[in-house]
Amino acid sequence: MRSHCIALGSWCTAMALALPLHAADKSSLPDEITAIGGQGAGQAGAGAALISDQGAIHINPAMLYRHKNYDLNGTYVWPVNGRPFYRAAAIDGVTSKWTAAFEYTGFSDALDKRETRTEIDSPVRRRGSLAFAIPSDFLSIGFAGHYVEAEDPTVLDEAKTIKGFTLGTGLAAQLSSGISVGASVENLNNEKLKNVSPRTIRAGVAWQDKTGSLAFHADYRDRQRSAYLEDLPLTSEGMLLALDPAVEPATLKNEKMAIIGGQFQTFDVLRVFFAAGRNVSGDKSEVTSGGLGIFQKNFSLAYMVSRIYPDAKDLQNSLHLSITMKM
Repeated sequence: MRSHCIALGSWCTAMALALPLHAADKSSLPDEITAIGGQGAGQAGAGAALISDQGAIHINPAMLYRHKNYDLNGTYVWPVNGRPFYRAAAIDGVTSKWTAAFEYTGFSDALDKRETRTEIDSPVRRRGSLAFAIPSDFLSIGFAGHYVEAEDPTVLDEAKTIKGFTLGTGLAAQLSSGISVGASVENLNNEKLKNVSPRTIRAGVAWQDKTGSLAFHADYRDRQRSAYLEDLPLTSEGMLLALDPAVEPATLKNEKMAIIGGQFQTFDVLRVFFAAGRNVSGDKSEVTSGGLGIFQKNFSLAYMVSRIYPDAKDLQNSLHLSITMKM
């Protein structure tokens, strides 16, 4: 009976998060730029010592070492604003001792059908990522390379395409049978792409029971912010106000956020996700997420909701649907 009540309460919470909310007076960063595929969406994009599925490609590639199967992953996201997008991934933990992963990000609509200078939308056209993890007895090292092609948000008076590669790396260690730690950095090398691929530093600790049915994590995340895509004034209709091309926006301080969360499995196959975080310095910024998933031996299906609100007037939520098949 208690398990039924917990599951019902979690489902009600997830549905409440999905309710529409009132409009904001400032823009927030388009969801696609920081969205995580797989179970990471239910952990508010955190879990540097916990997430080992598709989301690990960005959160911490070193965590891919936990894969001992060949997995096909897909995540479809309905963002708060802008075009829906998807992330498709394959993870190979069988062919060699190294675990390799590939991910592609695409959109349901072409960018040229949108007006990113007036609508809150990601300027990205496509992304591709390749990551791998090298495990040892108690330590794993991970590396990731990301390709991005986007419309340059810093060029306001004409359309200009930017494209390039960013590099990331991560470490993960199993301190005991249940406790692990992890840390990672995204975009070590390419400052030109910081508006669409911000440098993000993550560190976390996680505890997981022997069966994998219960886990908790605590994370710290430091992310570059984009003065060209977030904290921009909006009209009463929720459209972006035009910026003066001759005036360079002020530099925004990094978002420094502490996030805690967890997951538990009940009824053998039903898994519940939850997480919440808050900015530890600077302007108020908070995030909450939650979700439900059906997890079986060779198949999983998860529905997750995330909400980000930089200030009290900017309540937002996005929906994520993730599918995994083990081969």
